[in-house]
Amino acid sequence: MSTLANPINGDLEMNELCNSFFSVIPGIENAAGVNVVNASDLCESSFKRDWVSQNKPCLIKGAVKHWPAVKKWKDKDYWLSACENFKLHVYPHQNFNNQARHKDGREEMQFHDAIERLFQNQDKILSLPGEVISPNNRFKGIIKDLGGFEFLDPEEKPRLYSQRRFFIYRRAATAWHYHDADETLMCQVNGSKRVALLPPGIPQVKQITDFLEKEKHLEGEALDKELKLNSFIADVEEGDALYIPPYWHHGVVPTDGKIGFTLAYCWASPIHILGDFSNYFVRNLYRRGLWPIRQISIALPFIGFYAGLSHLMRKVFYKIH
Repeated sequence: MSTLANPINGDLEMNELCNSFFSVIPGIENAAGVNVVNASDLCESSFKRDWVSQNKPCLIKGAVKHWPAVKKWKDKDYWLSACENFKLHVYPHQNFNNQARHKDGREEMQFHDAIERLFQNQDKILSLPGEVISPNNRFKGIIKDLGGFEFLDPEEKPRLYSQRRFFIYRRAATAWHYHDADETLMCQVNGSKRVALLPPGIPQVKQITDFLEKEKHLEGEALDKELKLNSFIADVEEGDALYIPPYWHHGVVPTDGKIGFTLAYCWASPIHILGDFSNYFVRNLYRRGLWPIRQISIALPFIGFYAGLSHLMRKVFYKIH
């Protein structure tokens, strides 16, 4: 079982980074391990019933190990031949929430030069921004490297995020954040990561969300050490996928110094998830959607009514049965 106390592949430097990064969460040293399931034991109905509909994360072992990308993306020359060359920004630090902080020190360069630089391992930390993979964009040449999932319908599309975004990095952590309206599989194509998660029902949720989103620990602030947050830890290895439900805060740290390739695969949440108005994040989603007034503001009350009714009917059904 993954816990913060477990050493990371004997890599003391990465272990210290993990401990430092996650230590902003009171009681993280007592985090429970995320539930683990084998991809071969999972079908679409059980995945939706036991995890997605319950808004509970799980680590799916071997979920993407069959993808051609697992082998191909380790080859520098493959990237240079399969992808167009274009300008982009690279970052010499972790991925921050604050955009001014995140842009500090960034460099503009050609994509092929960035790939060369990553494979040469000349930077302690280097991060390339999340890029969308679609049949019609500059990464169309690598979409064939992505297989499907035995436990997920490929026709299901996300409401908010792109269906496929990928991230390239070396030793770059990602700040605490949560997803608003879609389900996510964090697919670890190459490299490995440790992910800490907080459930949506945490105490003082507004205060903690503000603290994490604004990265207040970087300004010397700290959360109350007496808070009981029931955190979770998952070690995601090459070929695994971590199912991250909406509204779960999570922070991500690489556990090795290798080049990492991560694909975020998204699809729409079941409508009842958007109707749980006891959930702070659901209420906040509607508040932000209603104001300032725009096109979606007109539809949101109707969506909320339908979603709320769906959530209520589901609760009644399970109470009866």
